Amino acid sequence: MPLHRFLALFAWVILAAMCHPAAAAGAKAGGVDMQKPPDYEAAVRSEFEQVKAENTVEAYARFIRRHPDHPLVEEAREALSRLEKR
Repeated sequence: MPLHRFLALFAWVILAAMCHPAAAAGAKAGGVDMQKPPDYEAAVRSEFEQVKAENTVEAYARFIRRHPDHPLVEEAREALSRLEKR
């Protein structure tokens, strides 16, 4: 591919990425920043109930990753520790 075509394609890709709605909304790559639901606390508690019902290392680790500053993380870490000791 000639250099001028490569550069034109590259410029088009960059422009398209900058114009994408997610870029305009300020979303981070991988969807890390999600809009909080109207009742965030109820949603987190409901999610934690599902995690407890699932009762797996993966579920607790995912909850801790998604809500690192939430008070329920302490309980999640304790449960995760118990499961990892099995």
